[in-house]
Amino acid sequence: MRLSILQRLSKFWAHIQYYKYEPSKPSKSEFLRIPLNNQASWIENNVPEYEYNLYGDNYLGCSYEIDEDTLQEYLDEREDYDTSGLIARQMPEISEDRIDEIYEGAKLSDEELESLKSGIADSDESGWELHSGQYIKVRFGALYALYAGEDMGQGGASFELEHVFANKKLALKYLSKKPMIALESW
Repeated sequence: MRLSILQRLSKFWAHIQYYKYEPSKPSKSEFLRIPLNNQASWIENNVPEYEYNLYGDNYLGCSYEIDEDTLQEYLDEREDYDTSGLIARQMPEISEDRIDEIYEGAKLSDEELESLKSGIADSDESGWELHSGQYIKVRFGALYALYAGEDMGQGGASFELEHVFANKKLALKYLSKKPMIALESW
């Protein structure tokens, strides 16, 4: 129980630090008006260990967007990509007759198409986009910097600033609209 109180006090103290007036930093509105690449440069130069801070508790989740050309290739080359097998693994209740029809080139229902997209995403380990973020201190308060990146294996991840929001809740709302999103916290 005591550790929990200390942890809460530590978080409270860290949160209070965002409200210290620091005239050398831009205000929220000034920061939000500068172009994204300049925002990224400012963060790199003014936020200690900003890259390190994108790991651990700041990881938000991942998303997957299927390229329309790739989807069409799976539909055109059903035998080569085992398209009916991908759908069957996502839809265990599908009949063998329907699997055969799909294999032969039948038009897919919306549910089957979504199952195919999920199957493609499940089998593509490198196509997922990672999302992470952190609060950054500005003149009087904080903004939430959202990053997107890709997994680099044992080298970690390669992140780039995607957008800056007034708070984490707005960043999560923005992420929730991405296709095939899996969020760690909401």
